[in-house]
Amino acid sequence: MATEIEMKLSVPSHEVMDQILQDPQLTQYMRDEPETRHMRSTYYDTEDGALCARRWTLRLRDEGGTPVVAMKTPNANAGTGLYTRHEWQCRAARPEEAVPRLVEQGAPASLMQLTQGKRLEAICRAEFDRRSTCLYLPDGVRIEIAADEGVLSGGGNEQPLRELELELLFGESEALPPICRRLIETYGLTEEPQSKFQRAIALCRARTENPAE
Repeated sequence: MATEIEMKLSVPSHEVMDQILQDPQLTQYMRDEPETRHMRSTYYDTEDGALCARRWTLRLRDEGGTPVVAMKTPNANAGTGLYTRHEWQCRAARPEEAVPRLVEQGAPASLMQLTQGKRLEAICRAEFDRRSTCLYLPDGVRIEIAADEGVLSGGGNEQPLRELELELLFGESEALPPICRRLIETYGLTEEPQSKFQRAIALCRARTENPAE
């Protein structure tokens, strides 16, 4: 099991995203230029919505040609701007074949019980280009900075996606907020309180609530 610790910031334009990735206050800690990969994420649930009811995320992501299935638990720090979630992942072409392997890694055993004998259905998606690299900060702190630009889709609706993710890979989580505060103040960014999945599933619900639209 891994614990994902990250912060998400909404970015107003592609031009501002470019400025951020070229900011000297960040580039001084980069050893490599950002690498670009195309990401296609599909989120799954059972027909009766058993996973969403528990606020679990089951995602199949094509990461530049490599299929990876991940399960995530709810954010333990909702409302603070900091995402802290348990995460398990493995390479697999289909979520069904990944479920037993995720449980072997330590994912909740009930994941197997809830999905056994049921069809896992694609409910929403996110497709985007990711430019990412690592920041190597003092005291051994290492942070991945990822610039994501693309689209969220669900229920026949779409929504533009443009956000900056800063994920702590090593060190103390206290290192994240100061960097994010400076970016917010310098570039007029805002904290993004919802995950990609939460925003995409909201598009599905909007279709259900407004069927005539």
